[in-house]
Amino acid sequence: MMKWPTRIGVLLALTIAVCAPDSVARAQDGAESLRQLSNTFRSAYEQVKPAVVQIATTRSWRFARQTLPESHPPVDPDAYRGLGSGTIVSDDGYILSNYHVVSGADSIVVTLTDRRTFGAEVVGFDSLIDIALLKIEAQQLPHVRLGDSTSLQVGDWVLAIGHPLGMGSTLTHGIISALDRRADIFNGSGYAIESFIQTNAVINPGNSGGPLLNLDGETVGIVTAISTRTGFYMGYSLAVPVNLAREAMNDIRTHGRVVRGYLGISMEAVTQETVDAYGLSMERPRGVWVRVSPQGPAQRSGLQNGDVILAVDGQRVDHPNQIQSIIYGRDPGERVQLTLLDEDSGDKILDVELGEREEERRLARGEERLKGLGLRVKPLTLDASIALGFTNEVAQELGFGPEEKPVVVIEVDSLSQAAEKGIQVRDIITEIDRERITSPQHFMRLVSTVEKGRSALFWLWRSDRGVDVRALRMTD
Repeated sequence: MMKWPTRIGVLLALTIAVCAPDSVARAQDGAESLRQLSNTFRSAYEQVKPAVVQIATTRSWRFARQTLPESHPPVDPDAYRGLGSGTIVSDDGYILSNYHVVSGADSIVVTLTDRRTFGAEVVGFDSLIDIALLKIEAQQLPHVRLGDSTSLQVGDWVLAIGHPLGMGSTLTHGIISALDRRADIFNGSGYAIESFIQTNAVINPGNSGGPLLNLDGETVGIVTAISTRTGFYMGYSLAVPVNLAREAMNDIRTHGRVVRGYLGISMEAVTQETVDAYGLSMERPRGVWVRVSPQGPAQRSGLQNGDVILAVDGQRVDHPNQIQSIIYGRDPGERVQLTLLDEDSGDKILDVELGEREEERRLARGEERLKGLGLRVKPLTLDASIALGFTNEVAQELGFGPEEKPVVVIEVDSLSQAAEKGIQVRDIITEIDRERITSPQHFMRLVSTVEKGRSALFWLWRSDRGVDVRALRMTD
């Protein structure tokens, strides 16, 4: 008679023999699925890699080194160099990158995957979403396909390609961790559109400006920032949705600048504290609580302080960045429908015609007028101040406060009115018509407000002669 242990052993052996084929099959199926996923990653990378460039920038360190006195401490060149990535979006040399990658750069050099290098010019930018459009003089370039960022869902696979830490082309992968993420990375902007894609794909310094891809190899975002306390990857990264980047690019190519709709409101998400403070009739917090700007499009259409927006054109909104993203893609003059909370009669619809921010109109007018005068300027940075001899003592003598910054001339058209009047590169513009310049934005506003045909007095400072004045006649 067979003993029980022996019987159990036989039964186990039979069970293993029966189950083993299924286990092996499942393992083989799993391995095949992973191989297919790897092939998908590889295909997307090989397709897009040639369209991802390295961007190297330099700022004023060479200029500083040449002009500083010999007694000055050595200038660290690495402090004036920057590396980032860019995404070629057309075969004739247009490249999307981040504004922070190229902001303040004296020179921009783009290196392709075939090792060719090109000098690049900034065609335009939108600091509100950290996007810049560059141009190199080249043809028949590989370029990415732009996808639809509105189709993304949390959990979707994504890939990131860039040039982190100067290491060359690098592929990382992850998933969409969150959408419509606000990160408050535009410190001090006062107005920014933050509706980022959050991903756990590994991103490090140098990745900025590279593409975030879906599994079809389409660009769905432009990598822009790391959520970190160390300066390096700590688990989450952020990308600008490609639909926002596409809007900015198309406006820049069409109008020379970004043209966006404007509601004229400040906003905050409705929280339980908001519900309790204002006695809102809702079972749970939802929507966006608003304050209206005087004489803005929203106020003219009947929107009032304390109104709660529940949807824009039928799209539910619970955060200010969702409204910003929707309005960003609309042009001035377009109409939108706001669904408002109405405690008496239920939700109501308000039709609003979008305007354009007055500040943006003025800045655009100032830029156009500077082109007509034959001038290009940039903010006076600390290193440029040192190089030019514009010390704190000089600034104080001219009446500048600690936070007030003039602008410096970086380019003069040889056939322009500015050249005829003797304005030179490295001139620091301190005043216009006796009004001291406090920021680059203030400078542009001053230029924009001078009446057409009238001459404005530009007050210049040079280290070799001090203050000088030139009269320039404004044209459109």
